[in-house]
Amino acid sequence: MRLIQNRIGISTHFMPSTHGENIYDAIRMVHKAGFKGFEIVPTLDQAQLGYPENYPNVGIDLFETTEKEIDRLKDALSVFDWVTVHSPHLDWNLSSANRHLRKLTREYFDRCFELGVKLGAIAVTYHGGGNTWGYIRKMERIMEYNVDYAKHLMPKAKKTGIPVGFEAGGLDYLKYVCDRVNGWGINLDIGHAYMSAGTDEGFFAYISEFKDKITEVHHNGINHYWGGYMEHQPPHLNNMVDFQRTYERLKEIKYNGPIVCEIQGQDIEQVIRHCQESKDMIVGIWNGERKLSHRWKI
Repeated sequence: MRLIQNRIGISTHFMPSTHGENIYDAIRMVHKAGFKGFEIVPTLDQAQLGYPENYPNVGIDLFETTEKEIDRLKDALSVFDWVTVHSPHLDWNLSSANRHLRKLTREYFDRCFELGVKLGAIAVTYHGGGNTWGYIRKMERIMEYNVDYAKHLMPKAKKTGIPVGFEAGGLDYLKYVCDRVNGWGINLDIGHAYMSAGTDEGFFAYISEFKDKITEVHHNGINHYWGGYMEHQPPHLNNMVDFQRTYERLKEIKYNGPIVCEIQGQDIEQVIRHCQESKDMIVGIWNGERKLSHRWKI
């Protein structure tokens, strides 16, 4: 089993190009901070933070990049022990009511998997499809598009040995696909699962249900504020997730995969500080060296 500290990495999903950084700047900064893993979300068209306009996250575009650029990326990422690939989600939808957008999404998601193969990724995970605003359809139809894609990708995943799955999501949503596609897994996004479940018991049901199907964990906290939720928070702003029990339970089921931090920050430097805070907390809990007295008191 790899040491827990070596299984914790950072995703580009919350790495804003605040000061004009690119993917190679991010790789250099994360490696310098001592993290052993790196997750790339291959897009140039996704953002979360910034005022008065958002700063695009660092990344690459798989419809525009060249083989030479992929080779350069692979070489840059070789400083890490492991890499994962996670699909973008903004304006992509496997279950879109628009047949052309469904086709385009499948093609781009296929390229995400191909990138994972080229980079030697230890997991490739996706956002499942959902509703199209303004077009009411049965949930079964929406879910069948997700099942169709999982069935399409699974033979390639088995051939290459790369674990794949959809990110949480509702438990029933994930179970629908896993029950119908042998070998399909999940990305246990702790924040998303907690928000979907709404209770400790509901969240821990994910770990019980999918204990043999967790291909990756996305680590982030939740700030419950004025009756609403803000996920992707650093531990010191978390007041909902029971991190103590979460990581004790993951250790109990012998989870041995990657733990990728998806945490907000105003720039990459702040993101890394928040992820280091998370790493220290996770390692302390996992090794029995830290006991949180409150969900937010790390």
